[in-house]
Amino acid sequence: MTTEKADHILAVVKAGIAGIPMIGGPIASLIGDYIPTATQRSMNKTLDFLASEITRLEGRIDMEAINRDEFSEVFKNCLLTVVRTHQEAKLRAVARLIANALLQDGETGKLSFSELDFFSRCVDGLSIGAVEVLIHVAEIARSRDPKKFGERNIQLSFDELHNRVAEKADFLMAQCEELNSYHLVHLTGAPTVRTPEYANYPLELPPLGARFVTHVLDVSGDERTQVMTVVSI
Repeated sequence: MTTEKADHILAVVKAGIAGIPMIGGPIASLIGDYIPTATQRSMNKTLDFLASEITRLEGRIDMEAINRDEFSEVFKNCLLTVVRTHQEAKLRAVARLIANALLQDGETGKLSFSELDFFSRCVDGLSIGAVEVLIHVAEIARSRDPKKFGERNIQLSFDELHNRVAEKADFLMAQCEELNSYHLVHLTGAPTVRTPEYANYPLELPPLGARFVTHVLDVSGDERTQVMTVVSI
């Protein structure tokens, strides 16, 4: 969507809301004052994160070797996320995806265009709560089998996850279903004898979900703490 079209839509929405007696004017003012400012703030944060990523990857980027059509596709996908969110966890993920698209072929950690395209759509489509749940699933899986993390499916139970996430069981299961729809976490089916609150339901972290965590969310060490703090807001 062009800036001009977005501005036009915003003006129409503001005009419609402003006609509501008593509260219409203040709400229209809030929309007009806050939304463009928040979008610009998200853009500025993303550019800062991207600058840090490019600095980190200095020497591994060859501008002449970049497939410009593929880079443009990934960048446009990421731009949609920047416009739609203020969550730093997602903005950092966007910056990492864009930076990864700049890497030379053959560089360690370089994702294929298909994965970049898919992951960029995951970042945009996932709720921030599902991102948090995926991080917890990955931490349980990594602690269970660190040598196989990212190489094969690692199993865990819903109860293990629920013990770490302070959500109602049905809402947590909904977030797992969301991750399952992106193939980042597997729900492998209901057990024959079910315990209350889905406790004995089996889950799996597939290699794709592990790659999303390590390559896009970059959850490790101090950065993990930072991501988890931001996600939990």
